[in-house]
Amino acid sequence: MPQISAILPLKTSGRHYADNIGRCDILFSSLRHFASPDLFSRFVLVVPHDEVEEVKGYAKAWSDFPIEVVDESLHMGIFAEFSQRHQIRNWHRQQIIKLYAPALIDTEFFLVFDPDCFATHPLSVDTLIVDGKALTHYMPRTAEPSFWQASAKLLGIDPHLERTGLWWTPAILSRTLCLNLHRRLETQFGQDWRRVLLSNYTLDWTEYTLYWLVAEQDGLLDRYHTACRPGQRTLHARESVWYAKHMESWDVARQFAPDSDGLFALVQSNTKIPLQQVARKLSPYFPIKIQPYERRVDWALKTAELYSAVMRRGLKLLRHSLGR
Repeated sequence: MPQISAILPLKTSGRHYADNIGRCDILFSSLRHFASPDLFSRFVLVVPHDEVEEVKGYAKAWSDFPIEVVDESLHMGIFAEFSQRHQIRNWHRQQIIKLYAPALIDTEFFLVFDPDCFATHPLSVDTLIVDGKALTHYMPRTAEPSFWQASAKLLGIDPHLERTGLWWTPAILSRTLCLNLHRRLETQFGQDWRRVLLSNYTLDWTEYTLYWLVAEQDGLLDRYHTACRPGQRTLHARESVWYAKHMESWDVARQFAPDSDGLFALVQSNTKIPLQQVARKLSPYFPIKIQPYERRVDWALKTAELYSAVMRRGLKLLRHSLGR
């Protein structure tokens, strides 16, 4: 019986989402090669309402996995309360969906994916869940101090930047710890946890830093998370492509070498690196089949999202100048 689920918020239009179907093709191609579809109890794709039918069509190519395409609007009607363009950050929207996963899955642990991730080595439940705990990639909090500080500010606690913490997607989370975070936010602020996070859109809180800080304060981290054991691989490869300038020098072979240390890597979607270039780099290491798909480039939407980002930046600067 599978012991892990997966969730992937998926959007196919906007600032850098037009190739997300192709990115998913790469992700699922890698999972077929390095794992087995029956690793997952459920593989949930959460999609904006107006993209559901389109994604269902594309998802037929991944139907050997237990795919469930979920209409975001059926679970996230609360997004509509924040109607001003600058109030809804796609970045935060996706993070809230990830934290909402306990309502959509049926296992204690679940893998969180983005479309730009891919597997690099064989994996199974036993490589992901070690002695009943989630395999966790730890990094110094000083690698991204602003996110830890923002989440700690929201929670009213010390960010403890001298410690390590959970790194970015892909990650394995516990439904128990997610639900604890929900309760903490609702108790502290007296309203739905999603409304708390949405109303704090000028703070750069993140799902993982919030999750980790609350679990740490509750003394539950060691019960649900563990680092890799000697001789085991951690979740993240040592190198991924976070910036376009790193693509040419990226040592792809190193990611897949027998002595490499990570199970997953990524090519950041907002780098605008052409999808076919990514596929060419990866195709020597696992078979990749990219289906024909429509690139939905909505320039009006991209312009609106850019305007929103500028507006939020201005609001953040104002907040900082007022000492808030």
